[in-house]
Amino acid sequence: MNEPSPGALHAEHVLLGAEFVPSPCTGALCVSAYAHESAEHAGAVLADLTGATYLLASGSDADAFIAASLAGRRLAVGEVAFEATLTGTGALVSVPLLARTGDHEFVVVDAGPRGGSLSAWLEFLAHASSEEAPAFPDLGLEDASDMLVPLLLAGPAAGRVLSDYVHGDERLPEQGAVLQLHLDAISAIVARPAASFLPPTYLVLVPVGAARVLWRSLLSFTEVEPIGHVRLRSLLSRQLPWAEEIEGDPRQPARADLESWGVVRPSSDFVGARALG
Repeated sequence: MNEPSPGALHAEHVLLGAEFVPSPCTGALCVSAYAHESAEHAGAVLADLTGATYLLASGSDADAFIAASLAGRRLAVGEVAFEATLTGTGALVSVPLLARTGDHEFVVVDAGPRGGSLSAWLEFLAHASSEEAPAFPDLGLEDASDMLVPLLLAGPAAGRVLSDYVHGDERLPEQGAVLQLHLDAISAIVARPAASFLPPTYLVLVPVGAARVLWRSLLSFTEVEPIGHVRLRSLLSRQLPWAEEIEGDPRQPARADLESWGVVRPSSDFVGARALG
């Protein structure tokens, strides 16, 4: 069995007294908790999502693949949203964050308990065939963990802190948008989900070589506190309306609930739609 691989920020986490566990999603070492995490924080929390499911779908068939395998609204380039993924029987696999970063490029991030199941299911769908021909012949689906480091900055102070890095004509993304920005000298992808049930939340995808610089810089703000995956999932379980649905064995939620959460579209052109009724 391969040893769990440390992430780009492993040494930084060690300095902060982190406890590590292998991620059930990817096998990479992720931060379980830090030595002095507080129960509540009024400013902003910062989490390294290394170990979460982090996939890149690309190619001319990426749009068709995403439309079939994720049930939320069809995204335009530059949009981001939470979207449900269902089995053919209508069971909820997970509700990852989907960002469309190009005409033929999508990023899927899932920091929840079903990230491993999601990755396996999407991999299965990616290799589906019809009449012995691949359903998505020009599709690349790959683990993007070695490309960019995913950081999550969330809380009332998140926008104010991140705005300190944006200059000139650039601005942080509005809710529901993803942008390529320069955070000082660091080129990064920044996404802000449009979710009324979350505090201001930014997903920052930063090059591996610049991750330590940005991590240390963000923590220089007194209102920013690092948190591990245990506390992050605890916070998300209190804020995400579908949290109970992705605990334990997969089950089929009511379509009305999925629609009220904004994670499925009204059409029936995605996997599992017919089972929902």
